[in-house]
Amino acid sequence: MAANVAVILIFLSLICYPKTTQATYMAMQATNQTFVESSYGPGNIPINWTASWERLEDAVSLLCFHHAYALHNYTASSKTYAGHTMNNTGRVDFPARSGKESVDKNKPVECKLAADSAQDLPPSFQAMYCTVSWTEKPQLSTSSDAGLQGLCAPMSCIEREVALLVETGLLGIKPKTPRDVDYIDCERNEDDARSGALGIISTIAGVSVLVLVLVGTMYEFIITVYYTEERKRSLTAASKCGRFLMCFSAYSNTKKVFDTRQSPGQLPALHGLRVLSCLWIIYGHVDFYAMFFNLSNRSEYDGRRREWWYFVLDCNNMAVDTFLVLSAFLVTHWLLNQLKKNNGEFTWKDLGRHYLHRYWRLTPVYLYLVLLMLPSEKGCQTYWWANLLYLNNYFTGDERRCVGVAWYLAVDMQMFIIAPGLILVMYKKPKLGVTINVLLVVLSWVFYGGLRQLDPIAEPKGVGNSYFWTPGRMGPYIMGILLAYLLFRTNSKVPNTRATKVRMLVGWAVGITLGLVATVMPTMLRAMTPWPGFEIRANIGWSAVERSIFAASVCWIIYACCAGYGGIVSEFLSWKAWLPLSRLSYVTYLIHSMHISVFYGIFESLIYNGLAWVVIFAGLSVWSFCSACMYSLAVEVPFSELGKMIIPQRRGRQPENGKAPAPTGAEEPETLPLQATPREELSQKPEDHETDKTHVENNV
Repeated sequence: MAANVAVILIFLSLICYPKTTQATYMAMQATNQTFVESSYGPGNIPINWTASWERLEDAVSLLCFHHAYALHNYTASSKTYAGHTMNNTGRVDFPARSGKESVDKNKPVECKLAADSAQDLPPSFQAMYCTVSWTEKPQLSTSSDAGLQGLCAPMSCIEREVALLVETGLLGIKPKTPRDVDYIDCERNEDDARSGALGIISTIAGVSVLVLVLVGTMYEFIITVYYTEERKRSLTAASKCGRFLMCFSAYSNTKKVFDTRQSPGQLPALHGLRVLSCLWIIYGHVDFYAMFFNLSNRSEYDGRRREWWYFVLDCNNMAVDTFLVLSAFLVTHWLLNQLKKNNGEFTWKDLGRHYLHRYWRLTPVYLYLVLLMLPSEKGCQTYWWANLLYLNNYFTGDERRCVGVAWYLAVDMQMFIIAPGLILVMYKKPKLGVTINVLLVVLSWVFYGGLRQLDPIAEPKGVGNSYFWTPGRMGPYIMGILLAYLLFRTNSKVPNTRATKVRMLVGWAVGITLGLVATVMPTMLRAMTPWPGFEIRANIGWSAVERSIFAASVCWIIYACCAGYGGIVSEFLSWKAWLPLSRLSYVTYLIHSMHISVFYGIFESLIYNGLAWVVIFAGLSVWSFCSACMYSLAVEVPFSELGKMIIPQRRGRQPENGKAPAPTGAEEPETLPLQATPREELSQKPEDHETDKTHVENNV
């Protein structure tokens, strides 16, 4: 009841409060010169308080709105704390018009200090400093010009609420009619006790893992030096504690990660595809993350979009679709072979173990990163459960996001859950199964188009958008399932005839064309079209199918390499150096964005340059893979080995006889019998070494 009365009183006060007029402007100018200069001016459209409240009523908390309203009201009446708060709001210059630096961060430190030191500061008010990114409204302008602006705002508001308040003019920023708020980033002082407790948890997690690695390594060193090889093996096999410590030995795990031996019958080209896709994503994020920092030459940065070479950056997000194809292909190929071995039998127990192995494969290192980010990431503090349940692709708002790039893991896990059903139907009733999968590909296009229509509703509520939602992203995954089924039915072989060579040559031409259409064509059209602002990706129909077009190109590369017609492409992708990097690609994908943010954060201002971007990409790629090696040796590989001790073995798995095979960075050691063509089989010689297993889950 009291809350309803308060809402009514504030609503009435807003209606009665006078609009910002020339007289109000002059009064404000007399008391707060900086505030006026950076916000309201004589030509500004007056604030419509009634419309503002109607817009904010269901989207902004009562306390946040009350503080924002009080700031505007008390600035005009010369309240010291309000004046100090507004005084730390900076101006924004858009380089397309001014040619100046696009950021005025003003004084972030003084935002809180000046406001909180005022004598008339209300007990419930605290200030925080935010950075606002403005971008052009596509329906009102053809420019891609953008600018950043510093803002001092009430700490009672979250980022999404600050964005809504900014667009109504309540926080002292002049409403910019042709522009939208792109994003808000606020520097919030969290509760010291909570941050301290989370910091302790994070520290304990990090130290515990390091201690286990140190003890495990020392244990292996001792038994290696002081015992014979036979005694060492018997001691390790008889002692569960010894086996546990051996799981964390950095010495053994390093040999497993960097082992480049590959067994006959495998498809090493997948490792090259995986690593190149990971590098492509890093390069794209080097460019993408720059827009969230202070760019001195933003006009040049925005102008790169019309350059012919920009397609390398413009479509880098399609590398995720390569991961989806690879993941589905490996899962399907392994499961089809297990069904064949077991006469089509796949029980509920098998399904449970299938899911358990997958969850154990991905989660330990993922959880470790979440724990390390707890003190600094608000999303990890409140929505960590969404990450552990692999539902985080539906919680992508600024205040809900935790390990932002991990949205892909959620999509992949959700598709992994439904994949066995699709594969079983296709194995037992091929025509029905293929029909269902093809329909799902078509439905993914429909879903994506429909979900894009929901973006204006979902994004303001912090739920996410169609880019992250699984129904719209399942097309490439289903295509990977269909590809694996095709190779299973044909035993990965094609007749070695002249007609086959012609067909394969035509297939390469079509595959390359599809890849170029999906990646290069949109950028070339943007650069060549006489219509400013033309963007084919703004067309819902094209955006719905372009990922499937690109996935078809990737599927052809995999098919040709499996059938023995990959040629120089297969040789390049099968380079042995890709194998260790492929094992590290999962962790590299998870941590690379943190490295980019840390690197950019040390600079007061960035200067865009195409060559500099390449140099930064090279350095950050090396840094990310080296860091991934440390994480892999400390967490990923040890817990993978530990899983072999505590998780029941699935049917179809060959016993290891006490020997740990060299993993490919994943928990699943399934051997995929991808056969080469007859002429290549004759040239292959078996080697007497442990089988290098290709894993289903090593897909990023």
